[in-house]
Amino acid sequence: MNILNKSFLFICMSVLFIGCSDWTEMESINDTDLNKTVKTDEYYTALREWKNTPGLPQVFVWFDNWTGVSPTGENSLRGLPDSVTIASNWGGHPKFELSPERKADMEYVQKVKGTKVVVTLFSARVGDDMPEDPIYDIGNSSDEAVVRPAIRKYAEAIYDAVIETGYDGFDWDYEPFYGGEPTAYLWRNDVQSRIFVEELGYWFGSGSQRTDRDGRKPAKPGLLFLIDGEVGIGKRMGKNWESQYVDYYVLQAYGSTTDVNRTSRVRGVIEDMSEHIAAGRITPEEVVYKTILTENFESYANSGGGFLGMSQFIYDPEGINQQIGGCGLYRSGFDYTSKGQGDYDGSPEYYFLRKGITNLYRIFYERLNPTPPETEEE
Repeated sequence: MNILNKSFLFICMSVLFIGCSDWTEMESINDTDLNKTVKTDEYYTALREWKNTPGLPQVFVWFDNWTGVSPTGENSLRGLPDSVTIASNWGGHPKFELSPERKADMEYVQKVKGTKVVVTLFSARVGDDMPEDPIYDIGNSSDEAVVRPAIRKYAEAIYDAVIETGYDGFDWDYEPFYGGEPTAYLWRNDVQSRIFVEELGYWFGSGSQRTDRDGRKPAKPGLLFLIDGEVGIGKRMGKNWESQYVDYYVLQAYGSTTDVNRTSRVRGVIEDMSEHIAAGRITPEEVVYKTILTENFESYANSGGGFLGMSQFIYDPEGINQQIGGCGLYRSGFDYTSKGQGDYDGSPEYYFLRKGITNLYRIFYERLNPTPPETEEE
């Protein structure tokens, strides 16, 4: 699309026109060997550069049914539309013992397409998904002298596993009420939740390069920190969490088909962040910019649910007027075939996802470069 050609010109401040027309469009990949670079090096260089555009909205997907063996959109990260910016390993397969095929698939999209790949964990109890350690056996304790050392070690263990596996960050799937687990103390215990977010912030997100590390080893810069689930709804994020360091608040806004629904969800995030806003640590506009709305395609793939509305959403109460930080899908593979919707720009794969991508970036560039009003001639 010409929108994306303009974006590259905007980044590079160049008068050269380059062809990047496929960034929001997924050509048919049937019978295509995606183990090879199927477009030019110049195309992929431009794509990676474009993904570093300041303020660029994000396209986020939870990716499951991942094998990496076949270069199809249902089973391979390589088959996702090029403009997907963040993909999360969500499914039931191993998260930190990737098969050679999954590892190669992930490295391809990271290095060639510039896609960030994160890992989603529920982390409902201290020590979940990590090797057993007696220090994690804290139960429902709220004694900070007991809780802090255990969670500090757990957060560092997650960081080490992320680094060793090669991910670009961590997504905490936080569902204390809707997840329905009474022993999910890391979700339900306010002291444990607060400390967990604080400790994660030493390794992930915009606070990871703090110098007051109190004996913690240096952290790799640039690792993403996402929280999804009950953000702005349900139990919500604690107002005393160090959540200003989180990169993106990913809302499971499933079935939100009206702007009233979406406005309510985003307003909830602003309320969660109200103490940080009052203290000047973050602005309401920045909170909206960090908020990603997602739809559940396990349920709504046939109709698109509220996804296309999410991709066009602008939060404008109280004069904020800020485009949403991005849109995304739960179980994006369900959108791989057109579900009777037909082709979008000549291809049936990822009909709703690609249409939403087009909406998202069209609005972004229209807002960056508004058309001046016409002046009336005398």
